[in-house]
Amino acid sequence: MAEAISEATEAPVFSITSSEPSAVEDFDMLIVGTPVEGFRPAKETIDFVKRLPNAESKKAIIFCTCALWKGRTFNVLKNELSRKGYDTKLTLSKKMKQDQPADFADSINKIKQALEK
Repeated sequence: MAEAISEATEAPVFSITSSEPSAVEDFDMLIVGTPVEGFRPAKETIDFVKRLPNAESKKAIIFCTCALWKGRTFNVLKNELSRKGYDTKLTLSKKMKQDQPADFADSINKIKQALEK
């Protein structure tokens, strides 16, 4: 989903497992995505967000992919981002089905609308 968002918005993609959190300092908007693991964000995602530099007046969009249900994923990430000074403007979840190709069109349209605000 991250690659599809990047293509549609021309925003760079950073891997949370190999990028330093300071890489986002030059941007006004952070779009962070995670798979859902045990009805929560992936541990790597939480660790990355906790290491983000403090921000002031920066916005965030959170997306997740899941097989069943997003659980507390958005609550956990919104709280951590808020502690860092981010205002979450949009949350999106996409249920992935193994036997069907992924269709992110609706999610990408919502992200584009949020970016225009």
